[in-house]
Amino acid sequence: MSGSRLGAHLSAAGGVWRAAEAAPAATCDALQLFLRAPGRWAAGPSPADEVERFTRAVAAAGLDRHCFAHAPYLLNLAAEDSSLRERSCRVLVEELQRAGRLGLAGVVLHPGSAGVGGDRGVAAGRCRDALGVVVEQAGSGAARVLVEGAAGAGGQVGVTPAELAALVAGCPRERVGLCLDLAHLWAAGYDLRGDGWERLLEEVGEAWGQPVPDLWHGNDTPSDLGSRRDRHTTPGAGQLGEEFFRRFLADERVAAAPLVLEIPPGDDNQRVREALARLRCWLP
Repeated sequence: MSGSRLGAHLSAAGGVWRAAEAAPAATCDALQLFLRAPGRWAAGPSPADEVERFTRAVAAAGLDRHCFAHAPYLLNLAAEDSSLRERSCRVLVEELQRAGRLGLAGVVLHPGSAGVGGDRGVAAGRCRDALGVVVEQAGSGAARVLVEGAAGAGGQVGVTPAELAALVAGCPRERVGLCLDLAHLWAAGYDLRGDGWERLLEEVGEAWGQPVPDLWHGNDTPSDLGSRRDRHTTPGAGQLGEEFFRRFLADERVAAAPLVLEIPPGDDNQRVREALARLRCWLP
């Protein structure tokens, strides 16, 4: 897997180009960032030279086609509340359009939740319809939306690759993609240390017609298998452990997609550098 792209989610405080500028020192050759604060609906002002500054920083860092945004956590395209669902759609359209202008490879989306006690099947239908509207409204210049698999708590929709594929069934294939988080998969019941790994890749192939997702979130987790608890930790420091990550990195299929970590970065991204160094030491 020596040709793989390993990176992390970095802060874009002060301007989205700041994340790209920080990537080389953080040893990232793939990048994820927020285009707005993850817990806020409103986006901050976009400077007139934002695209130019970001594009220049991306080129200098060698990150072209390997930059992704993560949509705000507030979005819920599966919500029963129509006002929340409509607001989520409007913000996602804005995110996809802005990401397109910046030349990002995709916007990662948590599809949403039916809520505790809600009907997941009905909620998945609402999410599917909403995604179809969003992709159409965003237009041809927008970035792709990458639906991310959930850990499964609280009526979340889109847990398995097949469920995620069903959510984007009404969208043009070139406008959508798949993101899988190792921590979420483990919490959802995929025994990645055992037979769950090959089963997962078989499901990706059957549901998406590709060998691996478009993006990996390479998080370890302290959560128990099947617990549905979404918790992240540094690779090798959780339930998945070093042995799994060594096997993961040795699988030639995995290298077809970039991997980003979602961990607390530490001062000056020190924890990111240490985690990426560890992963690279585990490469075959």
